[in-house]
Amino acid sequence: MPSHKDSRQRLVQAALELFGCRGYHETGIADILRESGCTRGVLYYYFSSKEELGYAAMDEELRALFEQGAASHLQSDEHPIDRLSRTLDAMPTVAGPGVTGSSVANVSLRMATVHDGFRNRLAERVAPADEQVEEIVRRGVADGKIADSVNPRVLAHVFITMGAGIHVAPLLHRREVIWEDARGWLKEYLNSLRK
Repeated sequence: MPSHKDSRQRLVQAALELFGCRGYHETGIADILRESGCTRGVLYYYFSSKEELGYAAMDEELRALFEQGAASHLQSDEHPIDRLSRTLDAMPTVAGPGVTGSSVANVSLRMATVHDGFRNRLAERVAPADEQVEEIVRRGVADGKIADSVNPRVLAHVFITMGAGIHVAPLLHRREVIWEDARGWLKEYLNSLRK
């Protein structure tokens, strides 16, 4: 018999899959219940509303990004430029329309476009990554590993913005070329800052 934790996780995973495939507003509670195999009582035991389940889905998706996804490379002890480059290399080439086979933050970014609460939640959850990249660059400059001319805050903002941009790429024609060009340029620029 599945544990309560398993039921909660099944609800969150079902919500992620459905929000990724159909969108937040087009996914109903009944759809999530059918996909998860959980009852309405179990859902409301964990979540007071579909919105609360949406927050949990975003949190799960972003946790995976920071702990296991591309952003996990920021934690290494390598040269700061290598840490940033490996993070770029680990980002997917193309963000697909759903969760499976797509980039980790795709659903969260899509949800942020339809709801102020989701937008605020996403900004709150991404802020530490922005600060972490800024600190990596700041320390790299202080340790003499990155050129003194770089502005750590600006570079962090460009890095985070490019990372988010890959999730918008499916809306653009020739998205793989656009992402590869952007990634290549940023890696070339990062390497020009190496000392």
